[in-house]
Amino acid sequence: MGLLGKLFGKKKEKEKKQSMDMSVGISFDENHNVSISSSDVGVSTGSTAKDFYVYAWFIKETGETFYVGKGRKDRYKEFHERAYEAEKIRNMYDTGVRFVGEGLTEDEAIALETQEMTRILNETNDRLTNRIIPLLTNRDNGYDRSPGTPALQFEKAPCLYPSEIEEHYFGIKHRSFDGVVYENLKNVVFIDRNMRDEIDVIYGGNLDKYISETKTLLLSNKSKIMKSKYAKSITAWIYIGDDYVTNYESDQDQALEKLGRNIPTYHLIDVWLLLKEKYGEVEVAVTEELSINPVHNRVALNKIKNSNDSHKGFAEGMPYWEKGDRERKDGNIERAIELFDKARYNGYDAPVLYDSYAMAYRKLKDYDNEIAILDEAIDRLNIDGAKLIKFKERREKALALKAKK
Repeated sequence: MGLLGKLFGKKKEKEKKQSMDMSVGISFDENHNVSISSSDVGVSTGSTAKDFYVYAWFIKETGETFYVGKGRKDRYKEFHERAYEAEKIRNMYDTGVRFVGEGLTEDEAIALETQEMTRILNETNDRLTNRIIPLLTNRDNGYDRSPGTPALQFEKAPCLYPSEIEEHYFGIKHRSFDGVVYENLKNVVFIDRNMRDEIDVIYGGNLDKYISETKTLLLSNKSKIMKSKYAKSITAWIYIGDDYVTNYESDQDQALEKLGRNIPTYHLIDVWLLLKEKYGEVEVAVTEELSINPVHNRVALNKIKNSNDSHKGFAEGMPYWEKGDRERKDGNIERAIELFDKARYNGYDAPVLYDSYAMAYRKLKDYDNEIAILDEAIDRLNIDGAKLIKFKERREKALALKAKK
């Protein structure tokens, strides 16, 4: 399924064709997280010049286009610092440039750039390395798992995978996780980076069960769960999801530099299976819920402004969160919470707001409010993967601290 289908579910072909005139873009950050833009792919600088052009870099031997851009003057010749994969291709292959259009205004160049990307992704098999591409295309750019990566399966460890770009242009192959050695489970850290659609497939929508059972078995057999993957005593990394093989290799390079050794790398499913085979079924202790009685000035969710307009909520609420987080870092916790309340009231609902709330309440040792605000975040926000896990872990810690208090 293409990226459009992954984000919004399948659309009828007629609806998709009717939507092709929409100017919608999609972008990826350095961790390959996705965000949607309502504008064309290009970003306007406000220039009034009429000497813009749209260019495409291609591999001479195969004719494959691997990057499309807009520019002026010598832009097509220059090193593109943020286009890492494209520059790597230029370094490895004999490449050329073709001009799609010249003598354009900036707006015309942006529109043509979007049109050319759409044409390539709809009419060819070329793998574009652009990290921002038009949304309504028949296929994505080349940053998804490569076609050669084994399919995800229930209760089976996935592979560390290359992107389609990495496999096609650079010959990088997927890598299996290490086979679990029980003796290496003494001091472990859980890796929850880049958890996405694989979670539902691997864990059947019940990730909490596998994490809690694995942690219970580890802790009951005197293993330690560490916070840093580069702790001196670390004996294994346990991945919850999957990741790019290049990220794994980078982490191992850092381990070699910091610790003088590589770290055995396991997947949670394999660890869970080994521990279950060794110790049998595990009964996870159910913690008795404490009575939570938060006292606060937050308005009820149904009284929040801009609840149906996320853009307006972001614009009106984010400045309060920014001011509040500065106050929190300066130690002015009560003032910070007042500003967080204003951010929330105006419709700001980013996970970072709830992170800041929780840290502020923890500083005050107000565990009732910390637990309450985390419960709201878990119920209100459409989050999963690493962020959801961290919220739940923080809630468990707050409960333990409240019980101790």
